[in-house]
Amino acid sequence: MLSIALLPIGLISLYQTRSVVEKAEALTRSAYLGQTVTATERQSDLIHEGFASARVLGGALIPVREDITACSALMRGFIRSHPAFTLATFTEPSGISRCNSRDVPIDLRASDTFKDFQDDPRPLMNATDRGRVTLQSIMIIGQPVFEGGRYLGFVTLSLPRANARFEPEFSGLTQPTDLVTINDRGHVLTSMGDLTTAADRLPAFRDLNSQLYRQFNSFRAVDKTGEPRIYSVTPIVPGVVFAVSVWPIDVTTSEDGLISRSAMAFPLLMWMVSLIVAYFAVHRLVIRHIRLLRQKMRRFGATYSHQEPGILNAGRAPMELVQMEETFDRMVERITRDTAELENNLHEKNVLLKEVHHRVKNNLQLIASIINMEIRKSKAPETRGTLRRVQDRVLGLATVHSNLYHTARLANLRADGLLEDILDQVLKSALPNRSEADIEIEIEEVILSPDQAVPLSLLATETVTNAIKYFGRPEGRNKPWIQIRLINTGEGSCRFAVANSKGERISSRDEDEPTGSGLGQQLIEAFASQLGTRPEVTEDETSYELSIEVQLSRARNG
Repeated sequence: MLSIALLPIGLISLYQTRSVVEKAEALTRSAYLGQTVTATERQSDLIHEGFASARVLGGALIPVREDITACSALMRGFIRSHPAFTLATFTEPSGISRCNSRDVPIDLRASDTFKDFQDDPRPLMNATDRGRVTLQSIMIIGQPVFEGGRYLGFVTLSLPRANARFEPEFSGLTQPTDLVTINDRGHVLTSMGDLTTAADRLPAFRDLNSQLYRQFNSFRAVDKTGEPRIYSVTPIVPGVVFAVSVWPIDVTTSEDGLISRSAMAFPLLMWMVSLIVAYFAVHRLVIRHIRLLRQKMRRFGATYSHQEPGILNAGRAPMELVQMEETFDRMVERITRDTAELENNLHEKNVLLKEVHHRVKNNLQLIASIINMEIRKSKAPETRGTLRRVQDRVLGLATVHSNLYHTARLANLRADGLLEDILDQVLKSALPNRSEADIEIEIEEVILSPDQAVPLSLLATETVTNAIKYFGRPEGRNKPWIQIRLINTGEGSCRFAVANSKGERISSRDEDEPTGSGLGQQLIEAFASQLGTRPEVTEDETSYELSIEVQLSRARNG
């Protein structure tokens, strides 16, 4: 137990030692960053002055850009008042500068600066070893000129590298290897050391759009020659110009050494001693009791049955684990009691819902009986036919509620049994008394939700009634025929279809000739719309078929 107690102390010591080393290195990097900011202050002021002057010149030359004399005078006045710069130009989108401090046309179409502004007109800073006009090693500050959102050209100011290259003073024992100024494309503008090899001293991999270059930052990286270094980045013009100081890594700050090796030896030795203690103390006192409690929880999760209490107390488990078991036993007792109460409430609700379906069915049957009495009293064939169709619809609804009353699960309903009952009732009511017909019924097992069963049963009533009303005796056959099908397609849908023969019409029991009001077809389309589909009609000289495709609920039919 003493070894286990000392192990965290050793780990804390290791952590604190590493923390001190990291904080010391962070302070060193912060000092490097502060020296970089101080060393680049004069150069930063000059570059900021150039960009600010370029913006002011761009706004001032807009009114006089067509007057070459006045525009060039503006540029010459700037060069006279700012001796650090050698050339000021305004270049039109064609690449020709007629307005400049030299007062002569200058062709800049082949320059990199002109190409950069063609691709993306935004502030930039480039450098060249030999300028086209100044014939000097210069840095070029560029600023686009817009008027009302229209690109007019760009202003450039030429700053000789000799004027921008200062001799910075660094305080501290460690001096930087180099201080490099780069643009947003990574091109070297100035260098405290050798300009031709300055790029090799920059990080081998750098993304100038990353957070490392968007703010004042100091980080460790490897240069292009593979040498590890510390870099301090100072944005001079954010997103355009950066100053990067390159610092050597002091060997005394290396994390490898005696501290790391000795710090790892101490916890390893203590772990070797504490293995036996850990086994007897942790396994015997804790883990085996937790396994028993886990098994008890798993059995309850699988069976939801009451578990034997006091298992851990009999095994002399620690008091905390015994209290956990007692809490679990109380929770099991409460869950079991609440579950039984919920099941009882659910059963009562199911009984009430079934009673509602039973009473609705009785009321609908009573309405159907009243309609039947009106049919018997009515003398007009058209009235008797209309009332009989209303009676069929009411009886169809009563059949749905009767099936919901007798079903074991109220969430779904077997469509095959429901349609068989409805079709039996419709055929008895609507089939002509003076004729016989061949009836073919093919119904497969399909499970529907109640909100699908009601419109499907009413649609079946209307479709079969219309088929009986308009069917005829086909040529070559003694009797007309009707085919009714409900097919489970096996793809999460079912297909209901009613087909009848065409030919010599047979009068119904209430009318000599069938007449249509269009109500049946409107009801069929309305019921199909409730099912999320549209009826499809297939008709030829001998038959007429109406069918619908119904998408079944996956949750109930999966």
